[in-house]
Amino acid sequence: MGNRIDSDGVFNYGSSYRAVQDEKYNTRVALWQLPYDARYRQYDTDQSKWFEAINKNLDNEIEEAENNLHMSFSRYKVHTKSVEYDNGTFEEISKYPNGNVVKVSKGFHHVFVNIKNKLGQLVAEKVFNNESSEGLKYIYKNVTQGDNTFVITKVYKYDTTKNRSSDSVNYGYTSNETTLTNGCDFVKEYYSLNGHQVEAKKISDSEYRVEDENNKILTFKVE
Repeated sequence: MGNRIDSDGVFNYGSSYRAVQDEKYNTRVALWQLPYDARYRQYDTDQSKWFEAINKNLDNEIEEAENNLHMSFSRYKVHTKSVEYDNGTFEEISKYPNGNVVKVSKGFHHVFVNIKNKLGQLVAEKVFNNESSEGLKYIYKNVTQGDNTFVITKVYKYDTTKNRSSDSVNYGYTSNETTLTNGCDFVKEYYSLNGHQVEAKKISDSEYRVEDENNKILTFKVE
């Protein structure tokens, strides 16, 4: 679909088998997503800006903070699974309280981020090379009407030296598109209907007109 870069293409995994070398589970809370409280700092013992059930020092910062501050962070807990493979590649899958799932895949040079909403729809991707300062982001708008699915893809480029990972975390928590696109440069926009790239005519700020394979004109309204 357009210039979208697939993770297999990025990492050149192909059909090669990767054995799991190490698998870990953790629960984390991003401090900058919590209502401000100066007391949080003393419980972030490794200064990572996260409360973690298992931090770098193997401390349970979440339990300590909740017990001592008499608070519950359940609304902010992110459940994470990280996997290291025997070929040196790495994946981290994080499920956010609102149902968003962020998957980060790290290859030998590239990092690929895949974001799905609570319905399992792909809503955003980003890719960058550790040897370059320029990355790409893809924002997807899915509109289903009967048996037809219309997808708008917006492509942005961005400076990888700024907020390399916090943008994905912020989107995971908020589902706010601007947390991903803020500071990015728009490149282009393209469209697909039922998995096939098509031309579309924008007839208003939120409406698009598309012709299907049977020459039927369809109108899609984007929320």
